[in-house]
Amino acid sequence: MSYAAVHAAIRQRFETQWAGATDVQYPGVDFKINGDNSWVRLNIADAAANWASMGDPGNNIERNLGQVTIQIFVLAGVGEGVALGLADNARAVFRSWTDAASGLRFEVPPYARQVGVDGKWYQINVVAPFRFDDFT
Repeated sequence: MSYAAVHAAIRQRFETQWAGATDVQYPGVDFKINGDNSWVRLNIADAAANWASMGDPGNNIERNLGQVTIQIFVLAGVGEGVALGLADNARAVFRSWTDAASGLRFEVPPYARQVGVDGKWYQINVVAPFRFDDFT
């Protein structure tokens, strides 16, 4: 499966499941923060590839690994409750999700990582590891 297809499936899943809960910044797309409203940034990072099996041409499995990071930004000074609620929602988007069309699998539970305050924003990241296989 191609990187483009995998990234498209991830974006589509996030758009559908997030359903406008906040504004979303997507990779490579212009974005302007809407005042003091909470917002998130979706990052898709391809990490590594390895051989899961070896055999005749067309029967080799190339395993590709990566992670989705949803960076959550809420106004600093209002406590972490809103950010944690959004983190719970973000974790649910990819928890145990498999996309049959692309072979994309989220087999490791997503987890939250508190980043803290930077300027006027409090940030929590939700990380969701994934994998997909290519047959070569």
